[in-house]
Amino acid sequence: MTEDKISQGIENFLEYIRRTEQLYHISIANEQEANDATQDILHSLELEEHDYHSSARIARKLKEVRQTRRAAKDLTLKTQVVVNWIDENRKTIKTLEQLLGEVRKVERNTENRIYTPKTSVIE
Repeated sequence: MTEDKISQGIENFLEYIRRTEQLYHISIANEQEANDATQDILHSLELEEHDYHSSARIARKLKEVRQTRRAAKDLTLKTQVVVNWIDENRKTIKTLEQLLGEVRKVERNTENRIYTPKTSVIE
């Protein structure tokens, strides 16, 4: 972090919060999709006739779907702790967003500062 971009740290933290919350919701959706796919495969095995090669292909697909589900569930667990903190600290996050706006405003004001002499002592 440089002296002129104090806002960057606040911005990075808020972006992390938003990204983690999005990942959490995506992982929940991915887990549900994998659960649905698992049920489709199981119902296919239960209700339809399959030859040896078809059964092997379905078994490989089931393994792939279950691995996808596991990855989604693991991500949900990892991000859930952060999302719980987010939910408990919505007011704090809102004040950080306001703080970011204030810091950015000060940064903009100091970037293009010019000085108008009050006397002619330098001339």
